[in-house]
Amino acid sequence: MFSKKVSYWGILPLAFLFGCQTASRNSESIEPPSWESPTRSQSPSSHLETLAILGTNDIHGNLAPIQMKAQHPATGMIEFEAGGAATLSSYIDILRSEFGDRLIWLDAGDQFQGTLESNPSGGATMVQFFNFQKLNAAAVGNHEFDFGLSSLTERMKEAQYPFLAANITETKSGKRAEFPNTYPHVLINAGKLKVGIIGLSTLDTPKTTRAKSVQTLRFDNLKEATLRESEALRKKGAQIILLTAHVGLDCPSASRNAATYQLRKPSDIQEVCNGQDEMVRLLETLPTGTVDAVVSGHSHTIVHHWIGGVPVVQAGSYGRYLNVVYLTYDFTLRRVLPDESRIEGPIPVCTQVFQNQNDCNGDRPAPKNGRGPLVTPRFHGKPVFPSERVKALVEPMIQKAEQYKKSPVGTAAQKLDHFRTTESPLGNLVADAMRYLTKSQFGLINEGGIRAPIQQGLITYGDAFRSMPFDNAVSVVKVTGHELLNILRVAESGSRGLASVSGLTLKLVDLSMEAPVSDLSGDGKFEIWETNRLMEVKKSNGEAINPNEIYTLATADFLVAGGDDLKWAMSKIPASRIQLDTGLLIRDALVQYVEHHGTINTSGTPLIDPTHPRITFGRPLVKKMKLRQTRRKKRHRGHATG
Repeated sequence: MFSKKVSYWGILPLAFLFGCQTASRNSESIEPPSWESPTRSQSPSSHLETLAILGTNDIHGNLAPIQMKAQHPATGMIEFEAGGAATLSSYIDILRSEFGDRLIWLDAGDQFQGTLESNPSGGATMVQFFNFQKLNAAAVGNHEFDFGLSSLTERMKEAQYPFLAANITETKSGKRAEFPNTYPHVLINAGKLKVGIIGLSTLDTPKTTRAKSVQTLRFDNLKEATLRESEALRKKGAQIILLTAHVGLDCPSASRNAATYQLRKPSDIQEVCNGQDEMVRLLETLPTGTVDAVVSGHSHTIVHHWIGGVPVVQAGSYGRYLNVVYLTYDFTLRRVLPDESRIEGPIPVCTQVFQNQNDCNGDRPAPKNGRGPLVTPRFHGKPVFPSERVKALVEPMIQKAEQYKKSPVGTAAQKLDHFRTTESPLGNLVADAMRYLTKSQFGLINEGGIRAPIQQGLITYGDAFRSMPFDNAVSVVKVTGHELLNILRVAESGSRGLASVSGLTLKLVDLSMEAPVSDLSGDGKFEIWETNRLMEVKKSNGEAINPNEIYTLATADFLVAGGDDLKWAMSKIPASRIQLDTGLLIRDALVQYVEHHGTINTSGTPLIDPTHPRITFGRPLVKKMKLRQTRRKKRHRGHATG
């Protein structure tokens, strides 16, 4: 709770954000001169109460810190770590020491899938960590379904925190899906306040997990579910309502400036978020007061914004950041004070930080004076060290995975980056590997099937697993040229980024421009995946694609099953021409391909050949068509969003 006499928010920007002018002498990061904790200005008789809502999302099994590398002008390549359960816990412990039961920790889903520390147990190790650190509640992410319903059910039983799913129903009955320890909302006590928490899952879930796992489930309208649960919570006496939602949004400038850690207030100038994203559409249509703050996930973006007057946070992915939302409630006015809300973040989760950056982001350009040495981070005036308690819990899990992770596979002469909206070096490598191992004519991999770049230097099995955590199999499909063009049209529509190809060259309408759209599915709606960005498709040798000729395409079983919007295109191919499971995982294809070639992405054979790029961009050829289709798309936009 904040005193009106001592303005906490007035002190914080100077005391916390900017710190001293000189570095501390004990190899720690810049030390703020003071930290005015909200607990210090709290009075038992005060009519104000402040909560701290800690938000995490899309940790994807990352119990161990991620091993990173960055170029240092003086010492060459420098190694460092980012994220990790033990370091994340230190930040949580500091906040808990300040706020006690006024700290609420919410996770916005995708907890389990993604690492050798988590996947073999189906996510059980992650549940152990969340139990140990007393997570308050979690949303259900699309990748929670990756290991199947029976596995998810076991994780829900093991959890000592509730899973929240207000918009998941049974397809046949229309009733709320019955999972153990799962509720549409919960009501908890935090300090002197009653706080309601609602959970939502993205409507994209059936398209972004294994279809078989969710075939009996329906993901219902986000607004209707939120209004229903908010009303129920207010009737139960909820004074504050929070939303934890595996529902994405993108605020592009914020994502580019992810390292800008600061305290934000509602009156600050903020970037414009994408108005077509699920979370943005939801918050802009909810009545004022429906929810008071949101912890979001799914899009792996950095978000610290007010949308429709509601503070919304998202912390990227893999536990590399966290955010804190502060809400102040006035018992006299019986409402949250909007002008007093604050967002602190994105807070980098680092075992050490570059002294001149105060973060462990080696991907962003170094400051003019260099990154500086790696030093101990500080948070709220206290040094941050990995929690010994949590290290004792997770170290056996990490060590068990180490024997697999350290196995050498090959060498990356240059970093294998993964770009989602342009040609991707790592995407090209994976598409090449699938094509090569199956002796197919073409290869295709969706951008979402690759989760992390591979650093320059030795490539280990752990690197390959982190990049390709999903146990997706390589499928081989015999397609006509016409069917291939249908698949490429959807895969390159921009609805899920841009897919990577092998054996082909593509010319696409630039993603910054409108392109023609047509109702491919015949349902009277216009979806983003129905946008046609294909301008030209050729074989790598320059030959045209014959619409009637049969070709072999190596791709992911997830895509053949209709994932990432490919249901319509794949449904046109007879089952007799589909080999769904070749017995080879895509990750193993990557490993075998790198092992065979030894050194990848050399200057002589770069994965992106600047003289022969696989993907180029142009302008749409027919401007009148573009304008006409744009008008039609806007007219039908309400249908497309459900």
